[in-house]
Amino acid sequence: MPSRFTPYKKVFPFWDALKIYKHIKKKKSGFVHFSFLKHPVYLRGISSDEIMFGQLFVSKDYAVDYPFVPKTILDLGANVGYASVFFSNKFPDAKIVALEPEKANYLIAKKNLDPYTNVQLLQGAVWYKETAINVVDKGFGEAAFMIEEGKPLDSNAVTAYTIPQLIRMLDVEYIDLIKMDIEGTEKELFENNYDEWLPKTKMIIVETHDRYKKGCSTALFQAFSKYNFSLELSGENLVLYNNNLINHAQ
Repeated sequence: MPSRFTPYKKVFPFWDALKIYKHIKKKKSGFVHFSFLKHPVYLRGISSDEIMFGQLFVSKDYAVDYPFVPKTILDLGANVGYASVFFSNKFPDAKIVALEPEKANYLIAKKNLDPYTNVQLLQGAVWYKETAINVVDKGFGEAAFMIEEGKPLDSNAVTAYTIPQLIRMLDVEYIDLIKMDIEGTEKELFENNYDEWLPKTKMIIVETHDRYKKGCSTALFQAFSKYNFSLELSGENLVLYNNNLINHAQ
């Protein structure tokens, strides 16, 4: 069996590994059933879906230490929904709001998340203020669409939600977990109005994108330095724990 099969064989039951290997080899688009997931997932025959699926279920980038069971989750930059699928299977009682701005990715995410009644999927972007905003393809691939403000709105424009606005949708004062993979928008979020939501967040999993937008990491670390967070690394992600909220909860 070719070496491309090996990573799947190491972490999946044999028949699951064989399914995903054949699906990817043929560059098919369609649903794949896995024994470890409640519902089948839709994979397109493009490399970005394979990469995102691999990060979630092979490399297991989100299989981090969870010192509590999250009941409320924001999936910001949902892409095709694999993170929300992961969280829904790991934390079936959690309420999840998932946000994806790019239309094609949103439609695939809808296929993946429709069976999960605990997930509310929105086509939109996260921003530091409520507005409408353009979705921009800068050539980084299907998993890396960016958003821009300040230009005339085009046909791809979407609603931009703030994190406090999304927290209100969950009808809570504090949020348990925010997953953030938003292709550089973290810079604006951690430069503006973060005091409204950051101290109310127990745990954040975030990937920074300085390769797309300079200053992302600097903005993030300056914001977190004002609060009592501890830090771990998982793959490309930073995992941050709000020690005040988590210690108090325990």
